Amino acid sequence: MANMSETKWLPIVAIIPSSAMAFMDQSILPVALPTIGHEFGAGNAALQWTVNAYMLGISVFVLMGGKVGDRIGHRNAFLWGMILFALFSALCGLSQDVGFLIVMRGLQGVGAAIMFPAQISLIAASFPPNSRGQATGIIISIGSIFAVIGPFIGGFLTEYFSWRWIFWINLPITVAGVILALILLPNTPKQPGKVDLLGFLYFSIFATFITIFFMQAQDWGWLSAKILISGLLAIVGLILLLKREKTSRHPFLASSLFKRPIFMAINISISISQFILMITVLRTIYTEVILGYTPTQTGLIVSVSCIPLLFFSYLGGLLSDKVSPKLPIALGYLFIIVSFFWLGFAPTPSLVSYFGALLLFGMGLPFIFTPSYSVAMSAVPPEQMGVAIGLISTLRNLAGTIGLAMIYLFVDMETQLYLPKVGQRLAEIRSFSSVHFLLGFLMIIAFFTAYFFHKRKSAHQLPDAPADGWD
Repeated sequence: MANMSETKWLPIVAIIPSSAMAFMDQSILPVALPTIGHEFGAGNAALQWTVNAYMLGISVFVLMGGKVGDRIGHRNAFLWGMILFALFSALCGLSQDVGFLIVMRGLQGVGAAIMFPAQISLIAASFPPNSRGQATGIIISIGSIFAVIGPFIGGFLTEYFSWRWIFWINLPITVAGVILALILLPNTPKQPGKVDLLGFLYFSIFATFITIFFMQAQDWGWLSAKILISGLLAIVGLILLLKREKTSRHPFLASSLFKRPIFMAINISISISQFILMITVLRTIYTEVILGYTPTQTGLIVSVSCIPLLFFSYLGGLLSDKVSPKLPIALGYLFIIVSFFWLGFAPTPSLVSYFGALLLFGMGLPFIFTPSYSVAMSAVPPEQMGVAIGLISTLRNLAGTIGLAMIYLFVDMETQLYLPKVGQRLAEIRSFSSVHFLLGFLMIIAFFTAYFFHKRKSAHQLPDAPADGWD
């Protein structure tokens, strides 16, 4: 395997455009949601679906995307994923009603689902194990520049031009990404294997209907026929999936990977972090609607709070490689827990106080994500890399999908509880405070659960890599 100086960082240059689109897409849309809702006459549930349709598309198809990458080569999958992502981004910008926008967002997620696992597998193929943390950190740090400027760009375009440009901006980035990938990324070998289509079908049923259940329960009613049927279909899908995993020769989820405690721990950390990350959608709307900032001001506030991503992604990867992955991950949990309790106690903060809490949150996330992915790439055999990364991305995005639905469900229920007593604005402030306390306690539980699996011994022989110190 070539060392870092021999590779001359060229694969990183080729992967940056896709990372840029991924980070910017997460941060650029929420600031435009109030404007989109006003233009289309869409309620909160429909606006949440514009975010969650994308997450659901990734959740359902990302593991299939990993398997496709194994079969056609990860560079080919990477290219096709970028092209599809750009195509449906363009169609999102052409939407004439919120229903069409939601569908196109879901299909945009399918393109992302093909692109993401290929991107991570290409990092693993291009760098030795003891350098993957730094390489991942550099890519995330540079991509995070787009996460930082994304909210400001989104707010500026929404306020002074049109929200549609937040999607069309992906087109020139895709052109650059395809050209660089063709020139700089290595061809990766194709891995023969079969895809369990029944397992994919059962998982799709489960993921889709569990999301519908939590997203629509408050609007449709907990005892409505549509909600009860959605819950039943989700349960049936899960049961069939678990049975299929035990009997299939080529299980869709490859759940045997969870026999490695380190792999279980990484998935807990990543999934819970993605679950709580969806609070950023609520915060962005809250900043604009309740705290009274304009779209551009809101975008600027969110952009400044994302600045730690530029530095802490690389620092997290460096600490993971040089010291231990446990150190940055533990610090990441600490920063996020403090930020949640901070906003729980101060839901209408001054600008300085608000920045303090948001900056801590921005410091914590890359300290969890970067080392976790680095360890994951070293904790599985090379021939299972695409499947393992796809599985992590599947659970991460499913956690994000359910997280957004449950966060808004909790906030809506809390708001309705307080509404008759204190009025709309104070009810929303109190629910904002309550959800931050709830997520803070969830992160404490997640930390101790992940630590438990870190301490367990595995019966599997793991490769020499930074992950060794965890297992």
